[in-house]
Amino acid sequence: MTYFSLSRRAVIATALVLAGAVAHADDTALLATYDQVNSADIETAELGAINGHSAKVRALAVMVLRDHAGVRQMARDIAAAAGVTYDLPANADMLADHKAAIARLSALQGTAFDAAYLQHESTFHTAAIDAVKQVLIPTAETSEFRDHLEAVLPAFEHHLAVTLETARALGYEIE
Repeated sequence: MTYFSLSRRAVIATALVLAGAVAHADDTALLATYDQVNSADIETAELGAINGHSAKVRALAVMVLRDHAGVRQMARDIAAAAGVTYDLPANADMLADHKAAIARLSALQGTAFDAAYLQHESTFHTAAIDAVKQVLIPTAETSEFRDHLEAVLPAFEHHLAVTLETARALGYEIE
């Protein structure tokens, strides 16, 4: 299985988790899923910040790590202010795919790591942007959560743009 197909599987699993959250039609499920997805990218970014071969890849990972940690905390603050408590979803497919992606990235070094990390971030942020636009914003019940999503969407788009720019600068083709 190629890294690209593994990333696609993770994106499909994320879409299924989001679809399940929408089926519950409340912000509790949406916030829990949003927390889980941000947490996954935080973990991946931590790996990129440590294992990135290129200074550009490490800088991208640090930016993603910082931004997603802040976004996750903002969402947790919105949940707390609204009196919403949640447990993180236990979607076995998504968790297994994320663990497999982390294991695959962890096994790589040098430019192979950089190329795979950039591909992962491109796939992840493309899916995250689509999910925010097509699933989360339209179904968020509270204006605070919807406003938060609309406010952070440009940052997710910026992450994707910087990922693609970094890949181009380093000579990697991203699918």
